[in-house]
Amino acid sequence: MENTETDLKIKNLKKQFGKNKVLNGIDFELKEGERVVILGPSGSGKSTFLRCINWMEEPTSGEIYFDGTLVTEKNIRKMRRNMGMVFQHFNLINNLTVMDNLILAPVKLKIMTREVAEKRAKELLRHIGLPNKAEAYPASLSGGQKQRIAIIRAMMLNPEVLLFDEPTSALDPEAIGDVLDLIRELADRGMTIMIVTHEMGFAREIATRIVFIDKGRIIEEGEPNTFFSHPKTDRVKEFLQKVL
Repeated sequence: MENTETDLKIKNLKKQFGKNKVLNGIDFELKEGERVVILGPSGSGKSTFLRCINWMEEPTSGEIYFDGTLVTEKNIRKMRRNMGMVFQHFNLINNLTVMDNLILAPVKLKIMTREVAEKRAKELLRHIGLPNKAEAYPASLSGGQKQRIAIIRAMMLNPEVLLFDEPTSALDPEAIGDVLDLIRELADRGMTIMIVTHEMGFAREIATRIVFIDKGRIIEEGEPNTFFSHPKTDRVKEFLQKVL
C-alpha cells in the first residue's frame, strides 16, 4: 500500500534577493519514504529551494509545513533535528577533527551525551569504511571521504528527511561512485530523500519522483521512466536533449 503520510508540505514558496526573483511560487509535497530528485538548468532555483526548506535561506513568502507543523523562526531549530542537509562543498569545520565534526550538533543541542555521540559516530565511521579517520582533520581527507563524512554527520541525529544539494559536483569521478553508493544504501533503507543532482543515470535509478524546476517554478514532475522517456513539456524535452 502506498504511504500517504506527508513529511513536508510547501505552499506558494517565494524567494527574492533584491529585485531577483529566484523562487516564483512553488507548491510541493514530500511523502514519507519518497526519493525526489530535483532537476533543472543552472540558476533555476534548485539549491535555493532546498535551502529555503530548512531555512538556511528565509523564504520571502509562503508556508512550509513539516510533520503538520508550520515552520517558523521560533521552531526552526527543532525542525532541523529531523531534517539533515548535505552540501556541495561538505561544510566540515576545518579546525575540528572528524569526530568533533560528527558529535558537535548532538552534543551542543543536548540531544546526546558526548559518550553516546562518540559511540554513534564510531559506528557510522566503521560503516563507511573510515574508522581510522576519527582523529583526522578535514584538510587531510580526499573529497570523497569528506562528503561521506558529511553524509554520516547528517545522519547523527537520525533525521526523518535528508536533503542533498549537488553532493557529487565537487568530486572527481572515482569518488562520485563511493558517495552515490552511500546515498543508494540510505534510499534502500527507506530514508526520505530530496536531492539536487546532475547525475542523470543515478537520478533515474534512485528516484521515485522527478521534479523539474526552471525560472523558480516547477515545470513538470513525474515518475522517472515517464519523465525521461516521455516528457510532457517542450522545456523538459529541450533540457533532456542536452544532458542525455
